[in-house]
Amino acid sequence: MKVLGLESISMDLEASGYFVKCIVNSEAAVFFPGTIQHRDVKQEGVSYEDGYLGNAMAATITPTVMDVRFHRNYTDDLVRSIFSSLLQSHDMKWASGFAVRYQGRTLSEANL
Repeated sequence: MKVLGLESISMDLEASGYFVKCIVNSEAAVFFPGTIQHRDVKQEGVSYEDGYLGNAMAATITPTVMDVRFHRNYTDDLVRSIFSSLLQSHDMKWASGFAVRYQGRTLSEANL
């Protein structure tokens, strides 16, 4: 899985109460500051669009939690698999052990 945009949030991650975002599908995760709307971020092959028209999910990230917005094309099992793969990436050491929530339900517990 490709991990893109980490340089855009590196300063945010140094703050104790950060709030950043990402769009993610099975191919890539694109990270960006929390002040930008999910629908405004585009990368080749990864797009979040209102009304479930894009191929990516939207997520917000705070310390210890990745909160994923519902997307009708993604089941709990698929979300769990995608985020498991993402969190195992070498580039994601900063988020190792984070809880993953989908539609407010915890799919994986924080393991810090």
